[in-house]
Amino acid sequence: MEQSVQERLKDLRAERSLTLEQLTEKTHLFKSALGSYEMDKFKVISHYALIELAKFYEVTVEAYRRSY
Repeated sequence: MEQSVQERLKDLRAERSLTLEQLTEKTHLFKSALGSYEMDKFKVISHYALIELAKFYEVTVEAYRRSY
């Protein structure tokens, strides 16, 4: 069973033992946006944020798109 986008983002951050604050510093994305991407009631992730997160986590954007 494939993970949801929210679960994948939580797992990637947890694997690196990062807080939302640390992820914000490293990606320059807003903490509130990053937090909302990991919540069950997440909002649509902007194309820019999706690319920045994929670059940071060294994964392909396709890994996220399959979860939408």
